[in-house]
Amino acid sequence: MIKIEEVGDINSDYPYLEVFLKDNINPFLEVAISENKELSFKIHSSTIDIQLNIEEWQLILSKTETFMAQALKNEDDFLNFTDQ
Repeated sequence: MIKIEEVGDINSDYPYLEVFLKDNINPFLEVAISENKELSFKIHSSTIDIQLNIEEWQLILSKTETFMAQALKNEDDFLNFTDQ
C-alpha cells in the first residue's frame, strides 16, 4: 500500500508529490515538475527495500499525470490573472 501527498513550496513554481510506502514517515519517491514542464522522479535512499506491484506503479503514474496537468493549469491561470 502506498500513500501520495501533494506538497506546496513557496520557493517553487509548482507543488510536488511525495510517495510513501505503507506507514513510513519518510517518502521513498518525490515527483516534481521540471523547468521544461516535464515530470521529474527523484528516488530517495532507504534502509529498506522498496517493492511495488504493477497496480501501485500504475497508481503513481496516473496520479502524477493528473497532478502535472492540474499544476500546470493552476500556474498558467495564476500568471494570466496577475498579468491583468
